[in-house]
Amino acid sequence: MPRRKEAEKFAVRGKKDCWHLYGLQVLTPNKFATVVGKILRGHHTVIGPRITERRVSA
Repeated sequence: MPRRKEAEKFAVRGKKDCWHLYGLQVLTPNKFATVVGKILRGHHTVIGPRITERRVSA
């Protein structure tokens, strides 16, 4: 397969300021403490699991 004539351009990654609960579980203890401190100060946000109500039709 021939090479591309131009290099691919990608968007610049932004700073992560929104965390999912599962993402917090895999952090090292030091990084976890840093992130939780920022969450408590309001600099970062947490995305919780979405709970939907299931209706049973009669």
